[in-house]
Formats: sequence, C-alpha cells, structure tokens
Amino acid sequence: MFGLPTATVVIIFGIPAIWVIYTLVFVVLSRGWKAEDVAEDEALENSRPGVDGFPTNGGAASANGNGGVE
Repeated sequence: MFGLPTATVVIIFGIPAIWVIYTLVFVVLSRGWKAEDVAEDEALENSRPGVDGFPTNGGAASANGNGGVE
C-alpha cells in the first residue's frame, strides 16, 4: 500500500486494529460490573453488625471499616 513494505503496513494498521478489538472486548466483558458491585455492596451492608450486634441495613461499607462515617 502506497509503496510501503508489507511489514510496515501490517504494523501501521495492525496495532491500532488490535487495540480497537481489545477495547471492544473489554467493554463487552465489563458491562455487568456495576450490577456485581451493587450486589456486593448490598451483601456487605446486610452482613455488617450494628451497634447492638445485629445486622444493619444503613450506610455503605467503607475501606476504613467505620461504616462510611468520617
């Protein structure tokens, strides 16, 4: 193409094509991630003990382990 060697054409068009395909596969595979996160958050909320020792439904879990309270 345009007098370029075949290897050059493959590199110029192949690498972007592979990147586009990789991105499309990632988008398709990651569509359900939000639903998985919501289910995980709900499970954490329901399993976390409350003040009286019983499970609580309030607040989202935080990385600090303080139930989202700063």
